[in-house]
This record gives sequence, C-alpha cells and structure tokens, in this order.
Amino acid sequence: MPRVSKHPVVYLALSPAATATALGIRPERVRDAIEKGEISIRQIGAKKRLLVSDIETWVRSWRQPTKRQSRRKVLSDAR
Repeated sequence: MPRVSKHPVVYLALSPAATATALGIRPERVRDAIEKGEISIRQIGAKKRLLVSDIETWVRSWRQPTKRQSRRKVLSDAR
C-alpha cells in the first residue's frame, strides 16, 4: 500500500503527451507548438519535458473567444 502524504504531488514538468491530455487537446497541437517555437522543450537523455510554467504561458497566449451576440439582439437590429 502506498504511503499517504499530507502534501499533494506537484508536477514541475510534463511530457508532450501528458501536456495534451492535461489540456484536453490533440498531441499534434502540442507537437506543432514545439516545432514553431511557441513552447520550449527540455530534454534529459531520451525524455522530453515541458515546464508547467511554460505551458501556462503558452495557454495564456491563446486567443480569447469573442462574445456572441444573442439571437434576439441580432434580429432586433435587422429590423
């Protein structure tokens, strides 16, 4: 049985696949961002890792969705 700790596990770096899973996006999207230089990768031996702080910065750079106008407002403006 694993030891129980009072302190939660905090990850400082994730693999590209774990990053995609955590963000709910396709792994290809993460791979494309790495290739474009939008997010940097650290490599130790054969393991590739993305710093969580870099992932957060990358996510914050994503375009914000625009607010949609309600259908009622659009129809009233058309009259």
